[in-house]
Amino acid sequence: MLIGLDTRNTGRGRGTGVATYAATLKNACIATGLQPMMLHDETATAHSAHSLASRIARAIRSTMPSRSLSLKQQGYTCTDLYRTAEVRDRLWESPTLVKSTQSPTIMHWTYPLPMNWPGIPNIVTIHDIIPVLHPKLSGISSNRIIRRLNDWINRADAIVTVSNSVKSDLINCFSVPESKIFMSSQPVSFSNSLLHEASQTPAPCEPGGFIYFGTLESRKNIGRIIDAHSRSKTTRHLTLIGEKGHGSDNELRALVSHRKPETVTIVPWCSLPSLIRAISEARAVVFPSLAEGFGLPIIEAMALQTPVITSRGHATEEISGSAALLVNNTDTNELAYAFNLLDKDDALCMKLQEAGLNRAKDFSFTAYAQRMSLFYRTFL
Repeated sequence: MLIGLDTRNTGRGRGTGVATYAATLKNACIATGLQPMMLHDETATAHSAHSLASRIARAIRSTMPSRSLSLKQQGYTCTDLYRTAEVRDRLWESPTLVKSTQSPTIMHWTYPLPMNWPGIPNIVTIHDIIPVLHPKLSGISSNRIIRRLNDWINRADAIVTVSNSVKSDLINCFSVPESKIFMSSQPVSFSNSLLHEASQTPAPCEPGGFIYFGTLESRKNIGRIIDAHSRSKTTRHLTLIGEKGHGSDNELRALVSHRKPETVTIVPWCSLPSLIRAISEARAVVFPSLAEGFGLPIIEAMALQTPVITSRGHATEEISGSAALLVNNTDTNELAYAFNLLDKDDALCMKLQEAGLNRAKDFSFTAYAQRMSLFYRTFL
């Protein structure tokens, strides 16, 4: 069985949650005897000397309702595939249709792209509807994403979500029939070779501190994390690992009023082995996000036996279960109290480590791969 998978996000420099999702889905297909057929954009990783204006002009000129894909051994290729699809959607509010001499059995779009493969089942993963529910926390146009989601909801043969919280959001906000939605939470696994490499790699911060990792953006509650760290008066360092995102400058202004700003370090990026070492050596991972569709850092930390502070309610509580220290994500004092608890209480940290490791077992790659394989086969 051939499973078509887009690569819109997989080629991006330092990776995203969707990139991780797409790569994991590809590996799940391989592990269960399915053949992933990747839709590659030949210009995604190519270096170009053209100006931004000329690249946009070229994209507009080559935008067309249907794109033919070249078939190769492990997938398909096309020039300017994803960029021109976005241009077409913004100019004419119409999806780009793709075709090839041989179609996959199923086309699974790992993100609601403005694209479609006629003549075969099209499945789409909707990771969240944050731009709809919390438009101020997202840099994405809520009107455009609402239109695109409605389009996908109407024409998709099935919708995959990564949490029951997102499934409920789709049902409540878009009246999607429950029978059309398949929930399959993301897996987390670290190979022995990767863990060994991490143990030999320098960490980006001192051990025993609090860390946050992910994009530094308003949705992730960065300002309150910094403020709560200051109010807690902990002597442990706080390290924020990630690149700046939507609203980051406003969030980082909290450093100005921090009691000891020298105890807060920002690391724009580090390698995956270094990040794994930082997580495993941290006192706790702090992830009181204001909105999530899943919350991958929660399970990643738990799999590495690191205590987690995260938000009460919605997807973060669903994913963490009873294995994390839950807080009201808009109550800075409660978050500060959580810092103090894990700063001093070794017994609580050990309890959360054990509970977290057990919780992480529910998100194994093997179970995920079998779940997706059964879904594809049953769907047909």
